[in-house]
Amino acid sequence: MKFYSKALAIAYLISVVGLLFLELSQFQRVDRLRGQISQSYEMISGRDEGIRLELEYRRFRSITGKYVFGEKLQEVGADPDTAQNVSHDMVVQWFDILWSRVFSINSVGVEVPEAKHDKFNTLLINLRTSLREVDPMVQTLRPGNLIAFRKIEDILAPYEEDITSMAASIAQTRAERASLLQKRLDAALTSMDTLLLSSAAGGVLILTLFGTEAYRARKEESRIKGREARIRFLAEHDALTGLGNRSFLNEKMNRFIDYADARGEGFNLILFDLDKFKDVNDTFGHPMGDRLLKNAAARLTAIFCGEADIVTRLGGDEFAVLQRADLATSERIVAQVIKALSSAFELSGNDIRISSSVGISRYPDLSHSAEELLRDADLALYEAKKQGRQRYCLYETSMSIAIQNRVCLEADLRHALQCGGDGLEVYYQPQVSTNLKSGVCKVTGVEALVRWFHPDLGQIPTLDFINIAEDAGLIGTLSDWIFREACTDLVNWHQSGFKLRLSINLSPQQLNNKNLATEILQLLERTGADPHYLTLEITESVDVKDTCKAAKMLSQLSARGISLAMDDFGTGYSNLGYLKSLPLDILKIDRAFVKQIEDNEEDRKLVRGIINLARGMGLKVIAEGVETEEQMHFLQAHKCSIFQGYLFGRPMHKLSVLALLANVEPDVLNNTISLPDLSGPPRTIVDP
Repeated sequence: MKFYSKALAIAYLISVVGLLFLELSQFQRVDRLRGQISQSYEMISGRDEGIRLELEYRRFRSITGKYVFGEKLQEVGADPDTAQNVSHDMVVQWFDILWSRVFSINSVGVEVPEAKHDKFNTLLINLRTSLREVDPMVQTLRPGNLIAFRKIEDILAPYEEDITSMAASIAQTRAERASLLQKRLDAALTSMDTLLLSSAAGGVLILTLFGTEAYRARKEESRIKGREARIRFLAEHDALTGLGNRSFLNEKMNRFIDYADARGEGFNLILFDLDKFKDVNDTFGHPMGDRLLKNAAARLTAIFCGEADIVTRLGGDEFAVLQRADLATSERIVAQVIKALSSAFELSGNDIRISSSVGISRYPDLSHSAEELLRDADLALYEAKKQGRQRYCLYETSMSIAIQNRVCLEADLRHALQCGGDGLEVYYQPQVSTNLKSGVCKVTGVEALVRWFHPDLGQIPTLDFINIAEDAGLIGTLSDWIFREACTDLVNWHQSGFKLRLSINLSPQQLNNKNLATEILQLLERTGADPHYLTLEITESVDVKDTCKAAKMLSQLSARGISLAMDDFGTGYSNLGYLKSLPLDILKIDRAFVKQIEDNEEDRKLVRGIINLARGMGLKVIAEGVETEEQMHFLQAHKCSIFQGYLFGRPMHKLSVLALLANVEPDVLNNTISLPDLSGPPRTIVDP
């Protein structure tokens, strides 16, 4: 019996020691798990918001610099990975990330010393205000736009030191808190170990504790796996709409490609862009814009509800859908989506209406990789917008060719401007006043119009390269070149005895330039041009950001003798208040109305109304696009006596202008010419 007792005791002791070591090992594992839980919790709960704010702040500024100076970095031999692959979408994406971080962070949920709470609140308030100011600059930022980049830097740079200091304070506070928690945890574990050792004689208790701790460890491990799954979900999904993000889309596209290759089938990538979404954000604020995005996502998922349909949000107002279907089916469903998205969204008592432009690419018929699918769908989306929005376009190979040609033309135009306008010419269209009784017309001035004669492609259509210049941020440089050339020609004509007036169009970029008045006056001084013979034309549809500032700036020019004209009047969106706020001297009737006055009574009424409006406001009137005698007589009968159009002359080279003025009779000094023979079809005075 004693033998068995001893054996039992020995077995008991061995069991107790074994259980004790197992328990201690389990507690060590639990301790490690708790550390991992703490790290994961801090990542999700946002306790490191200050550090993440600093990283996203610096990353946005870095990416903005690479985007703006991309070409310069390549010129000086920078690392290609540094100088390339930064697009405007990336700049906007990182700005949105910084925006979300700043507007979601609050001092209550961030561990900072109590004494620095007020400083942190003030920093957040100021930074949010600055981001609202920077937002429109980021949306319109283009490569090489140093002015906008410097404005953004000037606004954001002052926060660098405060953000870094605050991030350091948060990190220090967290370290101190972690150290305190660790000490408490160590003390607790020590107490548990002491308790276990003191109760080692109770095998049943040890086994019970072991089982309990094992159960708790398994439970904690399950919670960790759940949180890890949540982290993975957040990494692959859009936090606002819950849809997959760009990373998720790339993964799914590769799977779709493998599936299509294995079965010899195809699928479609559909890109949606919400038209007028920026207007909603600007008018109602970003919270309302976020609600609109959620509702738009809900409508998309309600329509694309097939088992194989994948709906994602790429960022901003852009969504993407993967669909295993033929093109006809996708086109039919896309038409439904466009109709659904154009229906009113009822948000906070407001009926908000938007539209959608859509681009579609197909694998493998049109595109042969995930990168090509995205690129081609984006080209089709661009074409849909170009055609007027609220429609869809299928990708065609000609779109890539058109983009390549556009890129080449942009590079050639940039080179031409860098070489002093090589291939560019300023042409001039005569403006004349007529006397119906005497049958004599008098050349009063010319309008400057730019032409580009490409060395390989010949003459490039004006609207084509003007649009390229606007998109590439070259319109300001091009406008400056036109001003210099035209003012130089004006001086030469005056020196030859011909006192012509010169009209030059102001681009939207120039009109929003606060230094415009100073720059124009300096240019006139350098060229020696008389400001009293210069007219600046403003297109009615130009988007003037600050009408009051623009009016003040234009008043400075008007005070120096420069005349101001409203071009294409009646075709834009301006109201009478806008017309009244600017110091105008001349109103130009758009050619679209003049063209129809012989056959369309509505256009005749509009023209009469414009002339009466101008006369009532004390403005001169110039009619554009006059091509027939009947048009001229109608306008003369209603007190309009200054004309511009093919009836009197097409746009011509400066030498042709001199030839025209030198050969007219009888009054050369007053630029007077005989009225052309109007018995036959309209003809030009000078063949350009």
